[in-house]
Amino acid sequence: MPPLLIPLGSNQLTLVPCSVLDAPTKENAKAPEMKARRPKSSLPPMLGTESDATVKKKPAPKTPPKAAMPPQIIQFPEDQKVRAGESVELFGKVAGTQPITCTWMKFRKQIQESEHIKVETSENGSRLTIVAARQEHCGCYTLLVENKLGSRQAQVNLTVVDKPDPPAGTPCASDIRSSSLTLSWYGSSYDGGSAVQSYSVEIWDSVDKTWKELATCRSTSFNVQDLLPDREYKFRVRAINVYGTSEPSQESELTAVGEKPEEPKDEVEVSDDDEKEPEVDYRTVTVNTEQKVSDFYDIEERLGSGKFGQVFRLVEKKTGKIWAGKFFKAYSAKEKENIRQEISIMNCLHHPKLVQCVDAFEEKANIVMVLEM
Repeated sequence: MPPLLIPLGSNQLTLVPCSVLDAPTKENAKAPEMKARRPKSSLPPMLGTESDATVKKKPAPKTPPKAAMPPQIIQFPEDQKVRAGESVELFGKVAGTQPITCTWMKFRKQIQESEHIKVETSENGSRLTIVAARQEHCGCYTLLVENKLGSRQAQVNLTVVDKPDPPAGTPCASDIRSSSLTLSWYGSSYDGGSAVQSYSVEIWDSVDKTWKELATCRSTSFNVQDLLPDREYKFRVRAINVYGTSEPSQESELTAVGEKPEEPKDEVEVSDDDEKEPEVDYRTVTVNTEQKVSDFYDIEERLGSGKFGQVFRLVEKKTGKIWAGKFFKAYSAKEKENIRQEISIMNCLHHPKLVQCVDAFEEKANIVMVLEM
């Protein structure tokens, strides 16, 4: 194409070269349009099918049924020690296939609810509540749980501590002289869950007629001095432990010093009842370390317990006689020696009104004294 003349101003012209481009073809004209319409993507093209358009959901996993389980006690208290009057709660948590039955027992007998004992049971466990603990609540408690697949049990010992019981029996005066006598007595049937530390001896006379504290001692006998011959005396004893002082024992018989016992008459009428009474068999007891108490006695129900140990009813196999077996806990040599000394003292205290020791056995962890009932 020839150059064009472009006016610049008045009377001035300039030459400007120009060129003509061919018109774009239809294909070239659509290319930019298609290019503009094509979306940009970093992913490679994928071929889709009809099935790909549907999102498949995975089925939820099925929870397998729980396997049947025998009962289990998964929580249970340790041994308990409480003061008298305090409340006690024993709770056992259980697991296993329901239904589970829970039974509380004491000394193998089912516990019945009462004013002082309550039992609450649910699927999770069972609770035994003692409203105000007393001496009779001491002992071994067992929780028995059962279902159709089996049973399980757990035990807990409950100790209720308190001041001791009064010394058992009646204090007895012996070896009576012009101004003195020996007073003897037996220990408490229950020590309150703590060993008796001492005894308080009280005296009453026929002139003052009031009870006074005479002395405190550690043994179960005391030599009373400076008594007057013109009056009669009575005695009683209290036991003392860390929790307090017991009520007084029974009172001794009235006793006067300076009197000689009457000589037995040559001829005494003996009734049929007197003939049937067996003579007191005083024995000097030595501790048997070779044999066991069960070799000679059948051990039956428990009669009492305390920190010292336990007392059981014994039946002598040879004769069928009934005795009391006092089982002392004795782990150390010192503890065993203390019990041997007590046996030696009882060997010296021979009196119809004093409980006699008739046998003794030493085993691995205890010493057993066989006593009159």
